[in-house]
Amino acid sequence: MSPMGKGAKKEITFFIILLFLSLLLLLADSRGWLSSTRAFLERPVLAVEEKLYSLRLSFSQLNLLISRESQEKEIMSLQGQLRQLAVEDGQLATCLEENEAMKRLLGAPLPAQWKFLPAKVIGLAEKMRLDKGRSDGVVEGMMVVSENILIGKVIAGEEKSALVQLLTDPVAKIPVVVKKVGDVGVQARGLLISQGGKLVLDRVLQSEDIREGDLVLTAGEGGWRPDLLIGQLGEVFGREAAVYQQAQILPLLDYQQLRIVFVVIQ
Repeated sequence: MSPMGKGAKKEITFFIILLFLSLLLLLADSRGWLSSTRAFLERPVLAVEEKLYSLRLSFSQLNLLISRESQEKEIMSLQGQLRQLAVEDGQLATCLEENEAMKRLLGAPLPAQWKFLPAKVIGLAEKMRLDKGRSDGVVEGMMVVSENILIGKVIAGEEKSALVQLLTDPVAKIPVVVKKVGDVGVQARGLLISQGGKLVLDRVLQSEDIREGDLVLTAGEGGWRPDLLIGQLGEVFGREAAVYQQAQILPLLDYQQLRIVFVVIQ
């Protein structure tokens, strides 16, 4: 027999053996004879698969942690930007408010030689606290106004802030004059006092004619600058047997609404 014939015969024999073994394995598997063998071979495969799954979970958790850290850093960065924008917006709003207040002040009928320092209200109780002090040239005795309306007087100055005595302070007694709206002449003279947090015009002679709606201004005495507007007269209380008459003074502004005021520094 030729070598080629011998080789072909071996291949056919090997193929028949493999086919026989395959059929035998299929038969054994269908009858359950290979269950113990399969279980034996399956254990290391499952162990490897479990390790791979655990490793994949670890990588997934690591990626999630990195992602969370990145998100937290991004959130913190955005929060910082928002805070900065809020500060800038607040500064812009303050500047705009100062500009508007300055425009109104320039239109107020005050002496041209007076000089003003804008200040922010940073506290308000019985007295008002401003964010300007000695380092800004603010000293005791300076008037504080909003447009041409008197707010009070500086009574204590610190390096970076000042304390203002308001007109509602019971200690504040201000010599005032009464004028009719549109009239330059003095209608009457009196004294502004505070009673229960309300402004009252006192010490007005019975012979002087004061009426509801008249304007009350500083007389320029007792350390107070002249012609600063205080308010308008409300109800007048006249008593025939008394030497003096009184009247209610209606303020022209609300202290609670003030944000920017002006210190008369010269």
